[in-house]
Amino acid sequence: MSAKKIRHLTLVFLTNLIVLLLLIGLVFCIQTSVDRVPFFSARVSANLLIVFFTGLLYGATYELLRCIFRNSFSDQEKIFAPFFEHKISIKQILLAIVSIICIGLISSISTNNFFPVINRRVLIISHKGSNGNNGVPNSLQSLKSTSRLKPNYIEVDVRYTKDHQFVVMHDDNLKSLTGKNLKQEQATLEQLEKITMKAVGHQTKITSFQKYANYAWNHGQKLLVEIKTPSISQKYESLSKVFLSEYGKSLVKHHDLIHSLNQGLINSIHKKDPNLKVGFIISYNTESLPHKGNNFYTIEYSTLDNELVGTVHRQGKRIFAWTSDDALSMHWLSVMNVDGIITDYPQKLKTILKTPGRFDYNKALLFYMLNIRQVY
Repeated sequence: MSAKKIRHLTLVFLTNLIVLLLLIGLVFCIQTSVDRVPFFSARVSANLLIVFFTGLLYGATYELLRCIFRNSFSDQEKIFAPFFEHKISIKQILLAIVSIICIGLISSISTNNFFPVINRRVLIISHKGSNGNNGVPNSLQSLKSTSRLKPNYIEVDVRYTKDHQFVVMHDDNLKSLTGKNLKQEQATLEQLEKITMKAVGHQTKITSFQKYANYAWNHGQKLLVEIKTPSISQKYESLSKVFLSEYGKSLVKHHDLIHSLNQGLINSIHKKDPNLKVGFIISYNTESLPHKGNNFYTIEYSTLDNELVGTVHRQGKRIFAWTSDDALSMHWLSVMNVDGIITDYPQKLKTILKTPGRFDYNKALLFYMLNIRQVY
């Protein structure tokens, strides 16, 4: 490829990028204006604009590819020429715009529109019991501070110890927080409670789940307990039996929730105590959700879309999104009709959700456009 062609393609790429940025700014400004008008549906506008933006994005991509294939090859090498050589008329452009508007209107009134009708209140769930850097995550220290904010739930990670007790800890090794290359299942609870953790400018002792839960229960704080499974040699049946014998009745009494990445463990807990509300953690969006043994799903937020949310709700179950820490993703999730948002910054999320029934669709759209999410 000659230097002239390289310069030409670079110019085309930069032009497309500038047009894309201008388009993002235009869509954001339009939606911002609509968000401030009480008599017009901000949700309908957002659905129209998301289709409009996506359609123009596809058009810009087509034009970029057309330029690349038209200018990158000699006449003998233009294999794709028939698909890219024809010119686009003004009539075709207008027809495309009208089609986009019609698709947007249809999507806005259908059950599978991009921004669905919101019919539930979003629960605020503190990830690892933290609110920013208010203490070592998963510690009694951060729990005491975060519980003052009154989040709907505080999520806490628990692990099995050598003497069949439960300790509050996320990682399967203590090295990152304590400097000790030691797994929880290799030490007794008494040994672990003597070890100091250090993180985000704080330090504190490792906490047993019993002490952690007692503080939460005594202060009316609901928990979302994630049970971390030990090595593969550990059978989840015995783990669930020990956990339920220690905490099952108290968790039910205080309306706490349990979730895990181990579907077998969740099924075992649900079978032993159907009164406990249990959920399955999914690291990415999948078309095949397990139907049995779950009351809710906890799904990584960046792979979540309206179709998945609708599927879960049609099962009569709830969906929690994890872990959203920036304001734009919080705004986006707030209008996706999820049941709860897990975040390291519950105070920030609380501020965003402080006005019931009012949402900033402009910021939700901005999140979509900057991430170029797939909607088809």
